[in-house]
Amino acid sequence: MTARVLVLEDDDSLRLVVSRALSRDGHEVRATASIDTAIEKMIRRDADVLVADVVLGQQSFLERFAELRRARPDAPVIVMSAQTTAATAIEAAQGGAFEYLPKPFDLKDLSDCVTRALSGGRRTGAQPPPDRRFAGLVGRSPAMQGAFQALGRLAGTRDPVVLFGAEGSGRASAARTLHRARHGGAVGLIEAGPARLEREGLAVFDAASGAGLLLRRAEQWSQATQDCVLEALETTGDQLADRLYVTVRPDGLARLSPALANRLAIGQVILPRLRDRAGDVRLLFEQVLQQRGAVSLELTARAWIILERHGWPGEVLELERVAARLANLGPGRTVGEAEVRAAIAPVASDHDRDGEGASARLDEAASDFAAEALAAGREDFARTAQDAVEAALIRATLRATGGVRLEAARRLGLNRNTLARRITALGLDRED
Repeated sequence: MTARVLVLEDDDSLRLVVSRALSRDGHEVRATASIDTAIEKMIRRDADVLVADVVLGQQSFLERFAELRRARPDAPVIVMSAQTTAATAIEAAQGGAFEYLPKPFDLKDLSDCVTRALSGGRRTGAQPPPDRRFAGLVGRSPAMQGAFQALGRLAGTRDPVVLFGAEGSGRASAARTLHRARHGGAVGLIEAGPARLEREGLAVFDAASGAGLLLRRAEQWSQATQDCVLEALETTGDQLADRLYVTVRPDGLARLSPALANRLAIGQVILPRLRDRAGDVRLLFEQVLQQRGAVSLELTARAWIILERHGWPGEVLELERVAARLANLGPGRTVGEAEVRAAIAPVASDHDRDGEGASARLDEAASDFAAEALAAGREDFARTAQDAVEAALIRATLRATGGVRLEAARRLGLNRNTLARRITALGLDRED
């Protein structure tokens, strides 16, 4: 299906790339860098679909979106943005955007989106007036932008929402953001963890009458708590649906009864691990420093490297606490590697107790080694690193088993002959 597509983009290169890609699909494409021109052409019905960037110079397309919707409520609008907050995705959805595409995006995704728009596919969300009071969820990584897209879509629905993610990844913050997007500041939000649910039972749902309800850490619910929640949902029916939010670990739904899991997981948002959010650490760190009034704090290049390579087993919550420790050093300070490591140390020691800290340190050491080897132009660094890790594992396991190779092989998941060959190949038989 082909159509007339209008591209609104002030970056010359991207405007050309997008226009060419859509032209190859057979569409008649026109392009402009002016919001006024774009709205005028859409009102005159010179185009069937609008593909629009959000920020154009000092102007925001979203501020004029309502004007376009009133004149052309039938026209699908696809919003592109390089913005790093959830607010942009949610405002686009609430404004009535057909889809929100975070930059950089795959041109095939844009092509598929235009095709769906022309075939009358599902819109991103409903069209209530935008609410700009959003929490500071930020991120430019593809993984986090995916979460923003999900929040944008769900802002216009009336379904309960489960927010998946590791402890400290921002699940509750995302739930609060979504609740404000759906209901503004007029509807309060009651929050309850496993202990309160266990203690108060159905009274929690009574307390949330007319308000939103955020139930945290569902993977920790006892069977009695699960029965209570299911009973409350069956009693309230759809009355609470668009005001109910549940946070859970990535695999947590498997710990709930199928009936309860199916009842809850209508809308879903996945909050990624911080280690999977490439480029977001600095963005988040600077945001926390700004919130604490520590904008004059300067970090050395090496300090930033340490922060970006840290495994963050405690997720965004750990990052916020590390940033707070550094902010308390005082204004106008230059923070180096030593100060950053000292700020990380108290949190790291907490996670060492459950084994996460060791894993994070291994990840950090491997990252350091790879970066230095690549900078030096080494071609064999991957094999060298693998041999070093394997040798370390064998040494540690032999020490733990008192040198008994049969037991060491069992713990390493090898047979005895394979272990003997690897000991010889790695030169470990020449060691004391």
